[in-house]
Amino acid sequence: MLQNSRAKKVAGIILIILALLSVGLAGILLSNTLSNSAVDAQQANGQVRNFTLYVRSTWINMPNGTKMWAFGYTDNPNGQAKIPGPSIVVTQGDTVNITLNDNKDPTRTQFNPDGDGHTIHLHGLDLPSAMDGDPMTAPGGHAVMQGQAYTYHFVAKYPGTYWYHCHQSAAEHIQMGMYGALIIRPANASNQAYPDTPTFDKEYTFVLSDMDSAMHQTDYDGLYKGGSDPNWTKYQPDYFFINGKTWPDTMMDPEDSINATVGQTVLVRLINVGYVVHAIHTHGYHFQVIGSDGRKLDAPYYKDTLSIGPAERYEIILKLDLAGRYMLHDHAEQMNTNNGEYPGGMITMINVNNPDGSNPVPMKQLMQR
Repeated sequence: MLQNSRAKKVAGIILIILALLSVGLAGILLSNTLSNSAVDAQQANGQVRNFTLYVRSTWINMPNGTKMWAFGYTDNPNGQAKIPGPSIVVTQGDTVNITLNDNKDPTRTQFNPDGDGHTIHLHGLDLPSAMDGDPMTAPGGHAVMQGQAYTYHFVAKYPGTYWYHCHQSAAEHIQMGMYGALIIRPANASNQAYPDTPTFDKEYTFVLSDMDSAMHQTDYDGLYKGGSDPNWTKYQPDYFFINGKTWPDTMMDPEDSINATVGQTVLVRLINVGYVVHAIHTHGYHFQVIGSDGRKLDAPYYKDTLSIGPAERYEIILKLDLAGRYMLHDHAEQMNTNNGEYPGGMITMINVNNPDGSNPVPMKQLMQR
């Protein structure tokens, strides 16, 4: 009898403990659920940002007089392709809608009557498959075709440097120019790449690319003259670009070279959309690498040359304290050429002026090279 009584007490205690544990575990699970929901709610508290991109063709004019056919994205329904495509810049917490309108597909010709179709892959964002821009996993299992439109939705959760590109016939379409920068700024740090990183006075985005002019001509001939398709395994780039321009055209637009005053700090976002590694080197300065592929580095480090593989992105900080003009270029020197002619290719300048706007190196001196 005593044993039965003791057994009942023990059983009762065990039941109480199990009940407490279950309540505690449920509380923990509920707490985690609420915490995660709160994070999602906080990250979706920004603006609603709407963008529309169209697919168009263009001719790229090279400094040596060569013209190269290309196609890519534009935000102007009546305009030509922009290479790179329009930068999409949003803030953490924004709800973003990007509509791809394929109403005038440049790949739809008498020799390719259906056209290739196109997509937008938001490279670096973690998204459900319907928003991923891969035609194999997209709704219907195909790209956005001629006469169709599709809207990609996402919440900008993590600040960083990303890019977008077409994932239909990707080897061809990216090479032809279907790419652009996607920047997510931190919610409460407009002059920082990430929270708790150095503040900056000026910001630049450099989209690095390479092109094979023979492949571009073959692609054009195949679509418009009925020729054979390019063999992308024989890719041999002969032009190398920063923001769609080669030297000396990189000096024509103030967004394609760094222009600052002594004492300023500059953030540079580097995006390699090309098919080869680019080794970016700064003369006169080391830079601090603070982020990579949309994530802040726990241990930033200093470099003067940074190798950037295809599809990789980096954020670097330059603290400019010496007036003058300094090269920023690819240190694989063959990539400082335009179809073999030096100087050209992936070269631009870091122009650091005195407070009065003067510079010890005359601009004319640069352009005589």
